[in-house]
Amino acid sequence: MDRKLRFLCLHGYLQNSEMFRGKMGSWRKGLKSRVEFVFIDAPHVAFDADNGTAAECGGRPGGKSWWLWTDTASTARPSKSAHYTGWEPSAVAIQLGLQEHWPVDGLLGFSQGATAIALFLAWVKTRGIELQLPPCAILVGGFLPRDPHFAKLVQDAKPAISALFMSGLKDTLVEPFRSEQLMSSFDPSAQLQIYHHDGAHMMPTCTGSVKQEVVDFLMSAIPKTQQNGAQEPQQ
Repeated sequence: MDRKLRFLCLHGYLQNSEMFRGKMGSWRKGLKSRVEFVFIDAPHVAFDADNGTAAECGGRPGGKSWWLWTDTASTARPSKSAHYTGWEPSAVAIQLGLQEHWPVDGLLGFSQGATAIALFLAWVKTRGIELQLPPCAILVGGFLPRDPHFAKLVQDAKPAISALFMSGLKDTLVEPFRSEQLMSSFDPSAQLQIYHHDGAHMMPTCTGSVKQEVVDFLMSAIPKTQQNGAQEPQQ
């Protein structure tokens, strides 16, 4: 196979594919000889977020969302909602993204996008959908849904996929223990690992130990036959 690895990327709340591509600049640069990142949009527009919430989430008012909610009168943050709606269109959008960009070697999501990956894997499994899935996923700042129905969906499905979970030690929006809760809902027989970076709720800069962690994960999680032509040049 003479091509780079391809990752389908899901943005965070109040972002979109273009914004997320910009936030992934260090990843695209640091892994440019190894990985191609492609980006898709969530189907919902979040109209009710204020500037403060948008800034904290790294997005903007009128950005997009992978689900909607009905119970956050005091805050417009989906991470605090306990009743999600509108998931089905997002599941279909991710499915179409995989089919459009196939072959895809991995899924990558940030924050709400990371949780959307977990929900999508559970949705595919519980619905019995015949769909070829990539062998691995990278979930950054993800969380187990607060909505009990969707939390149970993930926990019961126990997605069986190699996954790298990344969280920030200074993240006050999605605390590290919430990413650990999400990881505990995956099939423990799969290759699962967690990496804590020193930052807040953000995509960590893909240099130094962060880059090494990602490269090591790719080397172990993706079959070697898929990695031909996707190696870093010798220094």
